[in-house]
Amino acid sequence: MLSDILDELGVSDHVLPGDIRPLNPDFVVIGYAYPMHLNKVKDYDPGNPYKGILEALDNIPEDAVIVIEVDESIKNRAAAWGELTSTAAMARGARGTIAHGFTRDTHQILRMGFPVFSMGFVPYDIKGRGDADDYGKEVIINGIKIKSGDLVFGDINGVVIIPSELIDDVITHAIEKVTKESNAKRELRRGKSARDVWNKYRVF
Repeated sequence: MLSDILDELGVSDHVLPGDIRPLNPDFVVIGYAYPMHLNKVKDYDPGNPYKGILEALDNIPEDAVIVIEVDESIKNRAAAWGELTSTAAMARGARGTIAHGFTRDTHQILRMGFPVFSMGFVPYDIKGRGDADDYGKEVIINGIKIKSGDLVFGDINGVVIIPSELIDDVITHAIEKVTKESNAKRELRRGKSARDVWNKYRVF
């Protein structure tokens, strides 16, 4: 529904790649985007290997959905998220994490019930391979810009990004659309033709 509304409002590119899937098909997440970018480590400091990630975690705002873009140079070579990062995020009131990359500690995250979406799983530690080089601003995933404060909604059908300046409009349209779809469903169950229902409610 949210995707349909954004189409109607003229925002055609708003869904993250379909290979970003929830670890549990029942996971649903909604909250405000907190972008994070992970890049290849250039000057590795063994005494402080998670410098950028720790800073990013400690600045997560309440009700955030962490949206992670991982540089292609490390995407398949480092887990972008895991059990301890999920624990830290939950403690700060985050709603979930969307990673355009791979994650690990899958069983532990599932037991925690923290909604995490990713492209799959790798056991690689990010230590020495990657680190956060930017956070709290914006990331671009497959041409879609995700800014801090954008609304993020994700479930088994995919992840939708609602630009912050359109949140109020989308909510208003969503309420209207829910009413129309409920009425349309009721009439379809009563046997009314699909064409008549479409002509009346203009939803399908």
